[in-house]
Amino acid sequence: MRRVLVLGLVAGVAAALAVPALAHPPVRINVSQQASLVNPTACGSYGVRWNINLTVEQATYFDDQGRRTHVIAHIKENNTVVNTVTGLTLQEGPDDFVQTTYFNPETGLRTLVYIRGVSAIVRRGDEVLVDKGKIWIDGQTGRIIDSIGPHPLRELMDGSFNTALALPGFCNILRP
Repeated sequence: MRRVLVLGLVAGVAAALAVPALAHPPVRINVSQQASLVNPTACGSYGVRWNINLTVEQATYFDDQGRRTHVIAHIKENNTVVNTVTGLTLQEGPDDFVQTTYFNPETGLRTLVYIRGVSAIVRRGDEVLVDKGKIWIDGQTGRIIDSIGPHPLRELMDGSFNTALALPGFCNILRP
C-alpha cells in the first residue's frame, strides 16, 4: 500500500511538473567539493571522520514562469572513513547516485527527494557496508517515505537532512 501511495505521489509530482514547450531552459552547473564530517563519540570509545570528495553534475529546471520545479544532481564520490582513535582508514566509494529534488513552484519549498544508485560502500576484508537502491524522502521533514534496497546510513538520517547523523553507521566496519 505504501509503495502505491509513493508511486501515486511521484506520478502526481511528475504530471504537475511536466515542462511545457515554453519553459525556461535548465541551468547546468558542475561542482566539486570536499568536506570532513567528524563525531568524536559516534562509536562510544572511538569516533568517525568521513572525508568526502564529490563531484556533481546538476541541472535545475524551471516552469514557464521561471520558477524552479526540480533539480537533478548526478553525484559521484570517492571518500574515506576513519576510526579517530586507531587511525584505521577505509575507502568509502566510489559512489555514484542520482538525486532528484522536486519543488513546489508556488512556494519554492522542497516537496520530495528521490535518490537512486550507490550512496555509500565500504569494504573491509569480507565485510561490506552498502547504502544503495532507491529511496523517497519527504522534502519538508526529511522522513523516509519508502525505500528499496539497504539504506543503513540514510535510515540514521530519517527525519533530517543532516548527513553527520549517518556517522554511527560506520562504527561496526571501523571497529578496532
